[in-house]
Parts: sequence; structure tokens; C-alpha cells
Amino acid sequence: MKKIRMTGLLALLVGTAFSAIAHAQSGPDKFAVELVDGDKKTDAEWTLLKKEDVKKPWNICVLFPHLKDSYWVAANYGIAEEIRRTGTAMTLYEAGGYTNLSTQLSQMDNCIAQKFDGIILGAISADGVGPLVKKATDAGIPVIDFVNGVNEPSVSGHALVSFYDLAYTTGKYVVEQAKGEKKVVGFFPGPQGAGWSDDAVRGFNDAIKGSAIEVAVTRRGDTGLNIQLDLINNALQTYDNLNWLVGVDIAAQAAAVAVRNANLQGTIDVAAFDIIPPVYDDISAGAAKASPTDFTVLQGRLAVDMVLRLLEGQKLEPKRAGPKPQMVTSDNFKDFDTKDMFAPAGYQVEFSIEATQ
Repeated sequence: MKKIRMTGLLALLVGTAFSAIAHAQSGPDKFAVELVDGDKKTDAEWTLLKKEDVKKPWNICVLFPHLKDSYWVAANYGIAEEIRRTGTAMTLYEAGGYTNLSTQLSQMDNCIAQKFDGIILGAISADGVGPLVKKATDAGIPVIDFVNGVNEPSVSGHALVSFYDLAYTTGKYVVEQAKGEKKVVGFFPGPQGAGWSDDAVRGFNDAIKGSAIEVAVTRRGDTGLNIQLDLINNALQTYDNLNWLVGVDIAAQAAAVAVRNANLQGTIDVAAFDIIPPVYDDISAGAAKASPTDFTVLQGRLAVDMVLRLLEGQKLEPKRAGPKPQMVTSDNFKDFDTKDMFAPAGYQVEFSIEATQ
């Protein structure tokens, strides 16, 4: 939702680079969350630590799967702003994509060897990172599972919104829009084996079960824009009866382009199960119908707060929390504060922040 060399694509995604200080925005000190304890979910308000509550200049290792899209740029922004606000330090590493698990494992192993105080982990594989999560926690380094999901029981906390729930919400929206009529969907949920993507597949399919919605084709692939555009164009050439293109944020962004290029506006609708600025812009322009937001920036702030609480000797009870998701549609998009969802225009990715305590 999540570190890279500044490629042309990334430059387009984040815009003209200004210094982080020039456009820093003060975020909320409290926000609505959903606490998850097993099957129990509770609405609550999360209050971030005050700077004076953080007694040491803790040094945090941040691991992302990539920085190829604006979702992870927003995640970087949320983490960096909270690190800066609390006077702590961070170093961020990105693995280059969801096919590069070995790279992420090597980066994480290096963070453990360098004895970082804590780790925020946007995992490439919910199971594949397990042994190194255990290695870190056995060494006394708390690990916060961020955005993507980690299955290792020893993980110290989870700062995330369930992609099952997000995709389920989108699925129910598509069912409601169909009004009982049969509609055919092309589904593009992201890479096979990524925990969040597999969760999204289950959530969407559960939401449409028993309805008149039919998924004609599901195509899995890395969340690069060109990769998703190729998958969608191939599906459009193969299936001429599609009414909806639904997918992860980048897939929805690509779908709006593909529909426009094929002159299929009004014939095929587009929806996402998580949101980035291009999807938000498409919703506001009528090129996409809707997407739930998981408030990516707030998730980043939450992940930092969790790891700092653990380092300061506090407990996380329960271990899992995430911002309360909401549905963004063409009717209500103006009601949302975009600084809780997206990095500011012109934000430059930050890989290292020194402590100021």
C-alpha cells in the first residue's frame, strides 16, 4: 500500500522532487483503527506517542518489496514523517519487486547483523520471511509486519489492513452495482504467493459467492504498471464479454488506460481494492468507479509507533491494528483528506534519516 533507484517511472509517480522538509505536513496525533484479536475486531482510536515519550534515538530498519509505485511511496512518507517527528533514525531497503524474495532476505539478514533496534517489514512472502523474523525476535529485535502480512507467530506486531477485507468490500460493491444482473469480471489481484494478494483473491471471491457476478479470467503478476497493462490488454483481446476490470491499485490504474485506449468507456467499469493517487484521480474523473482506502500514510505512522512502543518497554495488546478502511467513490471522494492516504505531490523517497535526539 510498501528504497529504489530514481527511475523514470518512479520520477513520474512521485513528481518533481522537493526536499522532505519543504513539504512536510503534520499528520494527526490520533486516528480511527480496527484492533484485531483472533476473530474479534474492535473499533478504537489510536493515539501516537509524544516525542518526549521516546527516550532513546532508536534506529529502525525498514524493508519494502519495492518502490515502483505510489502506494509504497506513500508508505515511505508515513514512516519517514513519524521517524522524523519522534527524533529517531531509519534506514530503508527495497528488494526491487515481488520476484526478489532472496534479495529481501539478504537485506533483512544484514539488518539483524548490524543490530538495528527494530525492523518494519513489508514482506514479499508471508511464509518466506518466517525464519528471519524468528531470528530477529530471538535476537531481541522487534519486527512489525507492515501492510503485506507475515505468518510467523513470533512476529512482534502487525500494522496493516486486511487485503481480504479490502477486496471483500470491493466485491460487495460490484455485486451492489450489478443489481442482480449477470456481470463478467476480469480480476488482476497481483503476484501469486504474496500473502496480501492471495488474501485479496479469497476476499473478492467470497464477496461475490452466490451472486450473478462471474470471474471469467484471473491474471496474476508483479505490480509493475507495464506488467499489469500487458495482462489486462491480453485479457481484453481474449474475452470480449467483460463488464468489469477489478484489481490491485496498479492494475486498476492500468485498466483505466486500457479501457480508454480500446474506446470501451461505458462498456467496461473499473474498480480497485486499494487506492493510489492515479486511482483516486480516475475516480474523480469518472474513469474508475470506486476503491476502498487503507490509509497508507497512517499505516506507516502506526508501524513506527508500534515498534517504538515495544522498544520503550510497552506491550501491544492486541498485536494487530490498522486504520479503519473506507470506500472512496465518485460521490464522496472529496470527503477524504488525501494526506492520510498519499505522499504529497513532489515528495522524494527517503532512504535514511538520522536521529535528532
